[in-house]
Amino acid sequence: NCCPMHSQTYGLANSHVRKEYALEMACSSIRYGPGVTEEVGMDFENIGAKKIAVITDKNLAALPPVLKVVQAIEKCGLQYELFDNVRVEPTDSSFIECIEFARKLNPDAFLAVGGGSVIDTAKAANLYHAYPEADFLDFVNAPVGRGLPVTKTLAPLIAVPTTAGTGS
Repeated sequence: NCCPMHSQTYGLANSHVRKEYALEMACSSIRYGPGVTEEVGMDFENIGAKKIAVITDKNLAALPPVLKVVQAIEKCGLQYELFDNVRVEPTDSSFIECIEFARKLNPDAFLAVGGGSVIDTAKAANLYHAYPEADFLDFVNAPVGRGLPVTKTLAPLIAVPTTAGTGS
């Protein structure tokens, strides 16, 4: 007598009526499965990116996940530069080092290959790349920072998570 998809009770007029609950998730596109990492070059090509900032850490830089994305980017004839100095627990100075890398490179897009620290560092580099005049504390929440809102469009960022932690 009940529609399991909508928690609606159907049938007799005296039936118990349950409240309806809905859940909606708006999120970025998620792709997973064998071979999807090798498609990243095509993904950047499809969005018109010509120069990609590849962000990772020193441990991953010589391992298959990074090697696969670099091969995929090269196969499509796209330019990239690798930043492999992400710290396991990022600090303000490690964020700033990656931000300076991104500002100097001036990429069309970002690629994060790693765990939560790598992905967070790439997101910060992308944000401050869009705001070259910004001080590091401009987007840090108050009372530590100024807590400024993000009003500009950021560059596309693709993440290839290598862990299953909260940052991935």
